[in-house]
Amino acid sequence: MIGLIKIASVTLVFICCAVFIRQYRPEYTMLLRFTAIIIIVFLLLDEAKPLLDEFNEIFTQFNISAKNLILLLKVGFVALLSDFLIDTLKDSGDNSLAGIVSLASRIVIISLSLPVLKGIIMICKDLIK
Repeated sequence: MIGLIKIASVTLVFICCAVFIRQYRPEYTMLLRFTAIIIIVFLLLDEAKPLLDEFNEIFTQFNISAKNLILLLKVGFVALLSDFLIDTLKDSGDNSLAGIVSLASRIVIISLSLPVLKGIIMICKDLIK
């Protein structure tokens, strides 16, 4: 809950600064946006630590390889990063490039998920025999 309050505070400060700066120097609003995003990401990393510990405990309890946890984190990171890029591109008015980034991120996520799909197919194959 405290993390959400911190993120909301950073966002409110960013909005106030953006409104003020946009009047005098609109070219600096993008730099301000990236700064706010970086601050929020670092705040989220503090919040993600207990979540990662919980995932690790679940994976350990069920004897699931740590590779799968790493794969899950990679897919999540790609999804979050692509969502950020797509939103930024749409805000800047470049919808065609946003569509291409969206397609590319889906392809990357599918390619990262192939080992899991292969494992599921192998399990199904063993069950059929």
